[in-house]
Amino acid sequence: MRNCSFISALQNDGEEAVLFEGHNMIPFFWLMLLSREDVEVYRQKMIRLSEMDTNHTDTSMVLDKLTALSCAATRRDYVKKHNITCISLFDDWLYFLQISDFADMKIYVDLYNIGLSHNNMNHFCDSMLRAIIYFDEGVEAWNENSIAATCGYEGRNNNKKRFSDLSKAYRDLNQRDIYGHFDKKWHLNKKMSFSKKIWLSASILLIVIALSVSIIFFVL
Repeated sequence: MRNCSFISALQNDGEEAVLFEGHNMIPFFWLMLLSREDVEVYRQKMIRLSEMDTNHTDTSMVLDKLTALSCAATRRDYVKKHNITCISLFDDWLYFLQISDFADMKIYVDLYNIGLSHNNMNHFCDSMLRAIIYFDEGVEAWNENSIAATCGYEGRNNNKKRFSDLSKAYRDLNQRDIYGHFDKKWHLNKKMSFSKKIWLSASILLIVIALSVSIIFFVL
């Protein structure tokens, strides 16, 4: 069964609309919206809910729209520096959130089911905090398995404003796989091991040798 994360908005008609979905992971653009305090407050909420035996309906963190968008905008340089190939998608995503209908000016981010899929809720929140710290320090983050690149998938709703209509970058990427090209399965605080570096270097060397032999054979 797929665990999903959501970005939702309470709209003027009183309905809550899902704007974006993450499948079994957290799209890292979403973390750009969060402060460290947001994560700590949500940590306490998720731990409290996970210790209860009843079903829950209020599982979202509630973000002030203007504060969250401002937070994400200040981290744009991080995306430009470390993920330049998806800067257009990031700009489109941020603009779409700006123009979308948020009746109460709140952005609802539900990561509860993703958190539950981890063995330890604190470790899950720690992984988000590490990513946010790296964003703010301008250091390239190697994301946890729960965190994938880009914005996630467009939510299923009845809105006339469609992100897929607005963003060519999203349409192009979604045709290939929204996680495929940019999802490096980054791991925070985990550098490539020496053995993997040797394996990668050897693989590249073999490819170069094979290409050189092919060119020589063709010339002869």
